[in-house]
This record gives sequence, structure tokens and C-alpha cells, in this order.
Amino acid sequence: MKKAPSFELFKKTFSKASGKPENRFVEKYGNVSFEDAYPVYVAEIEGVFLTASKIKDFELFLIGQGVATTQSNVSESRYYIFGGVKYRFSAHVYPTGSMTSDTCVDFAADPEMIHTIVY
Repeated sequence: MKKAPSFELFKKTFSKASGKPENRFVEKYGNVSFEDAYPVYVAEIEGVFLTASKIKDFELFLIGQGVATTQSNVSESRYYIFGGVKYRFSAHVYPTGSMTSDTCVDFAADPEMIHTIVY
């Protein structure tokens, strides 16, 4: 699995030229030090990587089960129907937002849905 950026890069990303925290840092982590916020950031990044890995593993499972892929004719989205549910895999969110419903799971817009899938 990929690793979160180093502490130095984290601090540089969220610092003003003066070295003080940017507003977005304070909004996200509160009035704490970079040292205190970094472990929270690492946990968030690791969660994103874990979610992406689970989505990829699920798609590989579907392929391994021989589930037919339907390729979108207007984007790079791929669709699989498995267990009566359509699953959308894509690198971009649908222009009008999430397509997730009772019968469709849109992993591009709602990647956290992978944690509810049992296969």
C-alpha cells in the first residue's frame, strides 16, 4: 500500500510562507500543532488508500467471477451488474453528482460504499 507524504511535505503543504498554518489547516485540524495534526492526516490518507485498494480488489473479484463489463460510450466508466446491483467504477464523478441508489453503487462519487459490500 502507498504511504502518506512525509511530515515535512505535510507541513509545507499546509504552511504559509511565514511558516504559520494556513486557514485550511486550522479549519480542518483546529488550533493544534503540525506535530499533533500529522498522525490524524496520516490516518486519513491511509483510509483513502485502503478504500481505493478495496474498490480495486472488488472489481478484480467481479472480473474473476466472469461478470460482464459494460463500458460507457461517453466516458471511461465501467459498469458491472452483480447480485441485482449495478456497480460503477470510474476515475471521475458523474457531472450531476452521485449515481448511487438502491440499485446502483457509484464508487467514483461514494467510494466509502465499498465498506458495505459483502462478497
